[in-house]
Order: sequence, then structure tokens, then C-alpha cells
Amino acid sequence: MKFFETSYSFNSSWDATTLACWRKYPNDKTPHVKHVEILSRELDPTTGILKTERLIIVSQNVPRIITKMVGAQEQAYVLEYSEVDPSSKTLTLRSTNLTMKNFLAVTEHITYTPLESDPEKTIFKQNAVLSADGMMSRFATLIEDYSLKVFKANAIVGKLGFEQVLERILSEQRAQVPL
Repeated sequence: MKFFETSYSFNSSWDATTLACWRKYPNDKTPHVKHVEILSRELDPTTGILKTERLIIVSQNVPRIITKMVGAQEQAYVLEYSEVDPSSKTLTLRSTNLTMKNFLAVTEHITYTPLESDPEKTIFKQNAVLSADGMMSRFATLIEDYSLKVFKANAIVGKLGFEQVLERILSEQRAQVPL
């Protein structure tokens, strides 16, 4: 089992940052994300919490030997659940892979919250668990190590793509402010 954890602060409000979260795909930094399909969306009229379930279709980068061994396809599917709580200003995303889950399970948890001392900044926290349980332990470790390396690389380019989308949103907001 391998763990990944990161956090950083965006120099933008929670409203702008969470809007960027919904608009982050497509972007040229993450071409492996091919399509995002909203499966369900529900707004609780009492709490104002928005719950969304999305299917994310990605092109996976799996070594050819693994593809042949387990019969993996080029497309992979990720199921994402999210909750937006406008009263606490918290966006929570939880995702898990559906493709090859019996081979490698990846679960990810992300939160966006305003920085208490500066509401014009948003804190991003991400953690993931990658587990190739059920396989011979040495082979599982190799798969987990490789997958963690890919996950870290994707997190870096994902952040760059997110920042690109966020900058576009902030530019739109600045353009709307009368001089």
C-alpha cells in the first residue's frame, strides 16, 4: 500500500477556486482526461449542499507488459463523488478507479476550503491510497511504486492545468469589474 499527500494554497477566493474545479477539464495540461460525464446531481433544499456523481474517462498509461498480463484497455473509468457545502465553504471530492480495481485500487480524497486568516486564499488538500493487494507481495510493491510515480506526475500536471483554468476565471472576473 502506498500513500500520497499534498496541500497548497491558491491565491484566489473559494468561489473562484471551486468554479475552476468544475471547469478544469478539458485543459491542455491533462490530455489524458478524455471526457467527464455527470451521472447525478442533487441539491438539498434545506442545507444547500450540492451532491454530484461524475464518471471521468481517462486514457491510461500502463506498461505494455501489464496490459497484456491483465487485459487492460486504453480507456479507464474513475467514479467521483463530490459535495459542495456553501455554508461551511467546503468542496469535498472522493474518487476511485473502476477499471482494473481488482489489480490496483486507487482512492483519492480532495478538499478545498478558504484560508481562515485570508478568505482570498483557498487551501487545497489531496491524499490518495494506492493498493495492489492480493498479488504476490514483490510484484504488488513494484506496481504500487510505479503507480505512485505516475500519480505524483499527474498531480503536478493536474495542478498546472488547474492553475491555467483558475487564471482564466480570475481574468474573466477582473474584466467584469468596472473601472
